Amino acid sequence: MTETQRIVVNAKMLGKFSLTVGGKRITCQKHRPTLVWLLLEILIYTRRSPLSVEDLIKVLWDHSSSSSDPMNALKNLVYRTRDMLQEAYGDEGARFILFYGDTYCWNPTLEVHTDVDRFSRLCQSITDAKSSTEKIQLSTEAMQLYSGAFLEGTEHSQWAVNTRHQLEDNYAQCIAARCEAMEQQNRTERLPEFCLDALEKAPMNIKLHRLTLFCYLKTERYSEALSHYNDTTSLFFQKEGTDVAPELRDLYRMITKNFRHAQMDISFVREELQETSRIKNAYFCDFEVFRNLYRVEARACLRSHDPATIILMTLAMADGSAPESGSVIREQNVLKSAIISSLRGGDIVTSYSDTQFLILLPQANIKDSEKAIKRIMTSYHKVCRNKDLQILYKLLPVEAPAKPQDSF
Repeated sequence: MTETQRIVVNAKMLGKFSLTVGGKRITCQKHRPTLVWLLLEILIYTRRSPLSVEDLIKVLWDHSSSSSDPMNALKNLVYRTRDMLQEAYGDEGARFILFYGDTYCWNPTLEVHTDVDRFSRLCQSITDAKSSTEKIQLSTEAMQLYSGAFLEGTEHSQWAVNTRHQLEDNYAQCIAARCEAMEQQNRTERLPEFCLDALEKAPMNIKLHRLTLFCYLKTERYSEALSHYNDTTSLFFQKEGTDVAPELRDLYRMITKNFRHAQMDISFVREELQETSRIKNAYFCDFEVFRNLYRVEARACLRSHDPATIILMTLAMADGSAPESGSVIREQNVLKSAIISSLRGGDIVTSYSDTQFLILLPQANIKDSEKAIKRIMTSYHKVCRNKDLQILYKLLPVEAPAKPQDSF
């Protein structure tokens, strides 16, 4: 490249990152990009409003204290990034990154095109579009452009994660706009399948899952809607340790309300109510279902005088304090698995918070319940990795509802 040539840079930031200059394309071959690649991506994305040196350090290392001299670590990282660009694009490549205005920034004289910019323009155009045909055309283009998550593989950077979530929400809005336009054209029969295809690019976006459930309702496919609701709540708990049932509760009520009236054949209803797999372990459900089952069990205890116990199990640090929520997702899943696999098929389990589980043991007194807790502990400690954590527990007998007082 000569001084007289205009340098055009094309950066692909949705999905796997790549940089193309003068027909030569470079990309990170590793599954998780190194800090060199992350710095390159940040500088290109923030080229119009460069981050300060202090903010760059925070974005690159978050709150990690791995470096005693973060300023020198940043200088070294910039040197390595420039060296990589020079190796790929010659001496001109070394001048892509400048120190300007007391911070590092992408050279503002370069002509830069990114898929993120184009995607954002399309999202705005969809919002401004007047006709359903135009919305479908623009949203189709935006969906094709959105080839994957923003800066894929940079899960350790909170800055990248926050930006990714924002772009995912924009993607979900494109899908919603297309669904609305298709409905205006009376093309509703395949809307759920369209949403399921869209979810492949953003499987953890709760707005897309809400839209999918809504489309199932629109097409009166209540059984499939209920199945998707159950799959979604299970997916988020397994992957992120979060309970999304409250965010979907309004749709869940609509599904079950319509589902009850979808068929009047009692054999069909029985078939839909039955579990599909052989019952081996405890039943896991969301908190609202657990609360209702607890109340039913309390009424049963009042009638039969059989004992029942409720247990609260909590993951805590060695000193009893609550661990950081992001650091215990794996241990949450380990504890959940240990609880479910250690109990009977008639026992009931729910997630009470990010680090707590509630357990209902029908026909079990305190002594029986303590034995069950020991089984859970043994199963958990066989698999757990974080030795800084402990399990705290409390248990109480299920309290039967108070008898109504006689009125005079």
